[in-house]
Amino acid sequence: MTPVEVWLRERLAGAPPNLLEAMVAALPDDTEQLPDVLAGAALVLYQQVLAGAGGREDALSLLAADALLTHAFEAQAELDPQGIARLADCWGGNGRLAELAGSIKG
Repeated sequence: MTPVEVWLRERLAGAPPNLLEAMVAALPDDTEQLPDVLAGAALVLYQQVLAGAGGREDALSLLAADALLTHAFEAQAELDPQGIARLADCWGGNGRLAELAGSIKG
C-alpha cells in the first residue's frame, strides 16, 4: 500500500466499500505531495466521467472524483494551510480542472 492509500483508508474506514475502492483504484503509485496525488486522481476520474455515457453508470466515478478532490484540500490543510491557494490555482477552476472542462467544449 502506498502512503497515499494508507492516508485515505485511515480517514475513510467507514465509507461505502465500493466508493473507497473506486477512489483507491484511481491513485497512481506516485510519491508526489499527497494533495497533488489526490487531486490528480480526481482528475483521472473526472475524465472518465466526461468520456462516459452520462448516466447512472458514471455516478460512482463522479462521487469518487469529488471525494478525492475534497480530500486533496483536507490533506493540504493538514500539511500546510498556506498552500491551499496554490492547490486551488493548480487543480481548480482556473487550473487543470478548467483545462479538462475546456477540452469538451470542442
